[in-house]
Amino acid sequence: MQQKFREYFADSSLLFISLIWGSTFIVIKQTVELFEPITFVGLRFSLALAIMMVFCYFRRELFSIPLLKDGIKLGFTLFLVFTFQTLALKYATATEVGFLTGTYVLFVPILSAVFLKKNPHLFSWIGVLLSAAGMLMITVADSINLSGGQILALANAFFIGVQIILTDKYSRKYDAMLLTTVQIGVVAVMSMLYSLMFENPDFSQLKHPFVFWSLLFNATVATVFCFFIQTAMQKYTTPTKAAIMFTMEPISSAFFSFFIGGEVLKLKQYMGAAFIVIAILVAELGTYFRLRRKQP
Repeated sequence: MQQKFREYFADSSLLFISLIWGSTFIVIKQTVELFEPITFVGLRFSLALAIMMVFCYFRRELFSIPLLKDGIKLGFTLFLVFTFQTLALKYATATEVGFLTGTYVLFVPILSAVFLKKNPHLFSWIGVLLSAAGMLMITVADSINLSGGQILALANAFFIGVQIILTDKYSRKYDAMLLTTVQIGVVAVMSMLYSLMFENPDFSQLKHPFVFWSLLFNATVATVFCFFIQTAMQKYTTPTKAAIMFTMEPISSAFFSFFIGGEVLKLKQYMGAAFIVIAILVAELGTYFRLRRKQP
């Protein structure tokens, strides 16, 4: 019973943060129209790192060289995720990027089987297929002619799949707070280096109210809170189920893109959202039967 509750709680936590992450797509899109995209990522993660360092001071005795090395791998992958995602939002709509980002649900079970030797449960595979079908219906265009922005979004989706796999592996070995801090620090450093080499930011734009509050929200809630929850909770579920929970992100993205950015939803998008909700229920049903079978 304790294992079942723990897995359900972990899945619910991942579902919750996916809703938060989905809300940031339209916010970030509107922000990068006023500010250099990767510089914004660097500032976001630098502020998040400063906050995390305060908490990590009390857990410094758990720090180790292996944690640092694996945290750097995780952080580099996360840097690629945010680089491709933020650039994609500059060249494609928030709803398009939200949908295409969600295609990581197709990468995760394959990566999980190949690298972690974890073969997803039948119910998880059904959930993956339902999620993929749902996201196909959520896309704004009737067909996807891969533009530059959409290709960047697909690259982002692949690296999200890698990040989910690495999080599953490393979160079981190290302290969640320290591991989260290392990966956030790597993203902060690499983003600022990218900014210095390839961008010309106008830091006076930070005085713009929308840019300021976007930076604050993305650094505290969408980065510190959400990535700590992911690192702490994902070890209690499977990578494939985590990917299915995260497919609520494009639904959230489409919802907020409509109410904040005026990106109009269609009937098929609501049907796609229903498919994703069903996919989550199917995945949880698989958990119920799997854990029930283990009981004496």
